[in-house]
Amino acid sequence: MLSIGAIMIRSGFFRIFASSTQKLISMTRKLLLIVALLGVISATKISAHEGGDYPIYDYDEPRTGTTPDTTAWAAIEDGLNATWASRDVHYVLHEVPEVEQCESTEISVWRGERANIQALLYSKRDEGELRVRMSEWRREGKRSGIKCGEARFVNYVITDDYKSCGNHPTDLAAWLVADVIDIDKPHAVKAMEVRPVWCTLEIPRDIEPGAYTTELQVVNNRNKVVRRLHLTINVNKRTLPDVTEQRFHLDLWQQPYSISRYYGVERWSDEHIEALRPYLEALARAGQSTVTAILFYEPWGAQTHIPDRFDPMVETSLTKDGEWRYDYTIFDKYVELCAECGIVRQINCFSMVPWDMSFRYYDEANGEYKFLKTITAMPEYYDLWHNFLVAFKVHLQERGWFDKTHIAMDERSEEDMLRAYRIASTLGFKVALAGNYHASLIDKLSDFCVAFGQESRFTAEQIAMRRAQGYVTTLYTSCAEREPNIYSNSLPSEAAFLPIYAAATNMDGYLHWSWINWDEHPLTDTRYRMFGAGDTYFYYPGNRPSIRFERLIEGIHQYEKIQILREEYSNDPEQLAELESLLAQFRNPSITAADCAELVDTIEQFLNRE
Repeated sequence: MLSIGAIMIRSGFFRIFASSTQKLISMTRKLLLIVALLGVISATKISAHEGGDYPIYDYDEPRTGTTPDTTAWAAIEDGLNATWASRDVHYVLHEVPEVEQCESTEISVWRGERANIQALLYSKRDEGELRVRMSEWRREGKRSGIKCGEARFVNYVITDDYKSCGNHPTDLAAWLVADVIDIDKPHAVKAMEVRPVWCTLEIPRDIEPGAYTTELQVVNNRNKVVRRLHLTINVNKRTLPDVTEQRFHLDLWQQPYSISRYYGVERWSDEHIEALRPYLEALARAGQSTVTAILFYEPWGAQTHIPDRFDPMVETSLTKDGEWRYDYTIFDKYVELCAECGIVRQINCFSMVPWDMSFRYYDEANGEYKFLKTITAMPEYYDLWHNFLVAFKVHLQERGWFDKTHIAMDERSEEDMLRAYRIASTLGFKVALAGNYHASLIDKLSDFCVAFGQESRFTAEQIAMRRAQGYVTTLYTSCAEREPNIYSNSLPSEAAFLPIYAAATNMDGYLHWSWINWDEHPLTDTRYRMFGAGDTYFYYPGNRPSIRFERLIEGIHQYEKIQILREEYSNDPEQLAELESLLAQFRNPSITAADCAELVDTIEQFLNRE
């Protein structure tokens, strides 16, 4: 059924250029429907294939590529070892960690900040199932009533050393990396294994500045605290903006069809919406700026996991009378859901220039899907998109969304972008591109995201002009960048480095093409048939964040601090010069992943000074 707001526009070119047909329901969709009919979820609890191929609550961690050195483990102290440890290190599952025992430490934070610290548990004998928790904060030894910390065990996942584009090699050695921040549940601490614990502190925005203390408590199955690690939190007088007001433009592309497949529910059913909700809420809490909307079937072709190919959110049909008709039901449902979850700033609609230049529509006369295969220079391309955008504009204006909607493309040629821009801009649409720097597009694209390294091609005058127009200028990393990046085999500090690098290069934010583009075994193996390990996602099923995701948020908060202090120090040349000197080190073109941790730690210490 078409929505009441469906709009029809006469087309004159469709009969000549329509190409071969496609079946309405693929075998993959049939399989998904069968799974959904098995009733593996209910309206009140999403429980994707629990115990099967797609676990949510419990699953078995992988074990590959590593065995314990029994001699080294025999040399450590008896009992459960617990210590604070670096956020910058991937601790190896079966290796005795090279850490100095640290039962007390401190961190410095701003009000409104989301801060993290890592601990390690390990023993040469089985310690059984344990829980971890953060205690109530105290100030000057007195209870404060503040409980704003959480502790979670970190699980290991398979990765390898691949950091590139193209088919993933099959002959690389697999290894385990601690990256999955698990849900709040007990975890066995086994003999001769290292179990990281990730602690996150949500600093209240209205808290009094000063020093507070809390504990990481390790609890056994009799609810007895068996180890304590002490933490002092030095709260700065300064306050970060709420995520709805932050300046950083975060654009992580969504993949709603990974969710529907993984949870075994029909696309855009009520169950699909409820399964999506906690993921979008987590994305909004990170400061996500954009909704990723898909206008035509599969704009990115072979790089998408095959069962999760993108269906359009706007269904385009050709009536028996030769008119174009558009159904916005799914588009409206998704934009509304994102808004409910807190993603409201911008809507990016893909793509006027898809990778294979093929546009699927439903031919009502024949009762089947057809594809219009064309190029941007052809008249039928203009006809298709002019008609589509005329109707789309009316719908967006009716919903009050037109001003924040962008027609978006990625990694397309300058010529194709200029042709698409002329069609869209004539109708008043804003246009976005994630791709190469083109001088001809600087004054045209209101959202221009360039590949890492190309941000240096913008002049200060160009950035100033774009900001004066309210335009956004950002950078992205992809499989083309070995480091810094956010692969599962990247060092944790690289994720924090990227937003700070955006501040150092005068960019407005960061984009990554895939946030939850899961394959068949996302909780156990981050390798993908294409691209480097972990490139396709850094958020896990069961609403589990990754260390990479949390470190990225840390970097975003440092970006916000930098903008605030640049303004605060505008009348303090000495302080401003010191800040800019530190940022200049981030612009070193020969920087390596190993450099990121030291740079991030150094600037964090400066930013957190009173």
